[in-house]
Amino acid sequence: MDTAFTNVPLIVFPPTTDEIKRLVKKAANKTCRLDPMPTWLLKECLDTLLPIITCIVNKSITSGIVPSAFKRAVVRPLLKKPGLDKDEFKSYRPVSNLPFLSKILEKVVEARLDDHLLLNNLYDSHQSAYRRGHSTETALLKVQSDIADTLDHGTSVILIMLDLSAAFDTIDHNILLKRFSHSYGIRGMAQAWFRSYLTDQHQCIEIENSVSEYMLMQFGVPQ
Repeated sequence: MDTAFTNVPLIVFPPTTDEIKRLVKKAANKTCRLDPMPTWLLKECLDTLLPIITCIVNKSITSGIVPSAFKRAVVRPLLKKPGLDKDEFKSYRPVSNLPFLSKILEKVVEARLDDHLLLNNLYDSHQSAYRRGHSTETALLKVQSDIADTLDHGTSVILIMLDLSAAFDTIDHNILLKRFSHSYGIRGMAQAWFRSYLTDQHQCIEIENSVSEYMLMQFGVPQ
């Protein structure tokens, strides 16, 4: 059982003020087929649309409700690398295309969650992904350094590597929410937001000009 969180819990997400403009300008000009307008056009009209976007984001994080339109994804299978066999399913990785505003909302929540994790020292000391300043490169450097240091001391080294295939697709929502509350102190309206975010997520598959029906995601998270 994980250690219970005993510090100040994260109960509510502070509303946003000026970060929306920065997030929109920084975002790539990618557009999802679910977007009502191209991203480049939204950026051109940002001064006019900014109050509306800010209101939508603040309504979501203060009410603990994620709009249903933000919980739909179009999944496109992309080749992992050029030259792979296009007839093999394992040659592809699924990429979720989400509405642009849903990604902005996620970035706002991510910033608040990151502040909470850093403030309470909740990141694993060896985590080298989804963390500022810690990429997969730092993980490789850590492993290489540990191996070299061990060999320098005349000790044998055994390296065991575990590849969790489709790890993000197997996440159990109830277990995740319980861990959020017990181990990370995410409760109240903040936990309600995550529960809403994970509930009624739907996705469809798009291959060339063919699109499947939407299916409910009972496990996993959009990627």
